[in-house]
Amino acid sequence: YPRPHRGAAPAAGKGEKKEGSRMELERVKGNTWVLKSWELIPFYKLDDSHCILLDTGLNDQREDLEGSLREAGLTPVGVICSHAHIDHMGNVAYLKQTYGTQLAMSLGEAGHQMSYLGLNITNYLMSPEDVVESPPLHGTPCLADRIILPTEDRITFCGATFDIIHTPGHTVDHICTRTPDNVLYLGDAMMTGRTLHHSKFPFAFCVRDYLDSMRKMRTEPADKFIVAHYGIYDEILPLVDMEARFFAERMVDLLDLVDGPTTPAKMAADICRTYHIDAGDLRNLSYFATSSLSYINYLRGLGYLEAYIEDNQIFYRRTPASYERKEQKSQSVLPKTGQFR
Repeated sequence: YPRPHRGAAPAAGKGEKKEGSRMELERVKGNTWVLKSWELIPFYKLDDSHCILLDTGLNDQREDLEGSLREAGLTPVGVICSHAHIDHMGNVAYLKQTYGTQLAMSLGEAGHQMSYLGLNITNYLMSPEDVVESPPLHGTPCLADRIILPTEDRITFCGATFDIIHTPGHTVDHICTRTPDNVLYLGDAMMTGRTLHHSKFPFAFCVRDYLDSMRKMRTEPADKFIVAHYGIYDEILPLVDMEARFFAERMVDLLDLVDGPTTPAKMAADICRTYHIDAGDLRNLSYFATSSLSYINYLRGLGYLEAYIEDNQIFYRRTPASYERKEQKSQSVLPKTGQFR
């Protein structure tokens, strides 16, 4: 599939930036640039001293982000945030308080961003105390200054006009943004490269809608495409098809782990055990269980799992159709590295 430009992630263990180092700036096209860390953070230069960020990274990237912008002589006057996940909105509240940066966010994501309770709903479902005390979430809730409605496909923000493509699925109201240079930032509407193939628990709030939104990208025109995780591309159609196939096949492959009654927590534990994953902490395990529920709901939609109640508990089990599928399944054409690990 298309090779990424220099924005591609380095091979594991090579060229990785050390903590406290600055992010490299790379021009994508015209006034559209990216800050290169373990993820790509795009921005659009309004002039020589002001820019609009498209996402902001984790809060522990704050020093690098702020220092890199300062060295470039840029002040972030606005942020168009793709969705309310911590690796994309972790510095929004800080930038608003420090620089008066304005935040534009879609309606559904702005509702999550406004409070710890909302952020908890996005993918954790932990206790309120655990959410507040979680370091990546600390100090991140804030209010959006510009709400992007589901009916809006273009906005003027901080003096520049951007196209908005609504791509729900990864989260409730995820958006992609096209800059005035005709550069399309996809956020987490898709993944590429080793990020995709090494995904332990690829997250989608709704797998069906995620796949539908990703396929929608096949017909979106742009001169350049930026994928947060990870690359800058001239075309993405082959990548979209590859990930759609990968994601759909991997969801179905999880049926092989279902032997008897299962639950989201049990499926998460089975995936961790099978693919040698250490959850590490409460937040990760909560995230894994939430992801597993999304997988279960997708498999139910395909008719491969069914829900039932026993002793006032919800369990899931395989249907006869799931065993027929296994008999008819052809050998996967995907690389072996495309497994959960």
